[in-house]
Amino acid sequence: MRNFASLAVAGVAAAALLAPHGSASAGIVRVGGVQTRDLSFTKPVSLGRVYAPTISYYRSHFNPRGVVCCHMTYGNGPVLLKPHMYLILWGYQKAGDPDGVQALLTAWSADYGGSTYGNIATQYYMVSGGKNVFPTNPKSNGTVWIDNANAIPAHPTDAQIQAEAWAAIKQFGNNQPDSNGVYVVNSAYKHDPQGFVTSGWCAYHGASTVGGSIIAYANEPYMPDGDGDCGANIITAPSDEPGIDEGETILAGHEFNEAQTDPQPFTGWDSTKAGEIGDACAWTNILNDKLLNSGVYTQQPIFSNKTNTCIHFLKKPVKKAVF
Repeated sequence: MRNFASLAVAGVAAAALLAPHGSASAGIVRVGGVQTRDLSFTKPVSLGRVYAPTISYYRSHFNPRGVVCCHMTYGNGPVLLKPHMYLILWGYQKAGDPDGVQALLTAWSADYGGSTYGNIATQYYMVSGGKNVFPTNPKSNGTVWIDNANAIPAHPTDAQIQAEAWAAIKQFGNNQPDSNGVYVVNSAYKHDPQGFVTSGWCAYHGASTVGGSIIAYANEPYMPDGDGDCGANIITAPSDEPGIDEGETILAGHEFNEAQTDPQPFTGWDSTKAGEIGDACAWTNILNDKLLNSGVYTQQPIFSNKTNTCIHFLKKPVKKAVF
């Protein structure tokens, strides 16, 4: 595994954002009001508490040493029972796609649903009507919108990422947001969102509210722009993929799993010591996994309460309490 520490720490320290180190723990980011988000950090160290002009505060969700320490606990909030990924490729036509990310993510989103990797999240239930209701892992899980109509800013803000997620709803044929959807905004080459890598993160997910509606969204930049800080060439890539793209599927799997199980951070499944189900295993035991249609993609493991370990697959979806 590559050492992710040096560049990312320098990026944070240069902006005088690094607070005294402490244990990684759950927290909330408040951005312009009620929105919350979780961040996947670029290196295996704890950031403690970090401050920036556009962020009230956040605490690292990153498990700094990849140590499996604890079960996830349930905060009595929602989970996505029939999760569906809405992948938004923003501004690709004008910016270009030198690393073939569009083809990779389109294939990955089609292969994810129904896979043994996707089964892992089905153990994380929600309580409804006094009963534990377990999620499914639908085979028809990915829908893609290539947005070449809405101009992408040079470096979108979080608010602009959220606005793009809302703009996608009509494009996907819905007048109302899908309460089981995760709207993943993947920004184009060299149009990286503000704070990408320089503020110590590669991707994050959160909740966005407009009126009485709320959606789960994820901010997934063009990962090759982050190079080794965001997973490029971390292991030998699948034969049909350049190594510089590996961070795309690592981070997409991380965020989609967390957005399913904790769509309104931190009301779903979380651990105060290790973060969410992706955080607890971040940048550990990276492998090339075979998904539904025999596609092979670079992925991190996901924490399983069933086994109390980081795992890459469950053979079958969980339909009853097993832990």
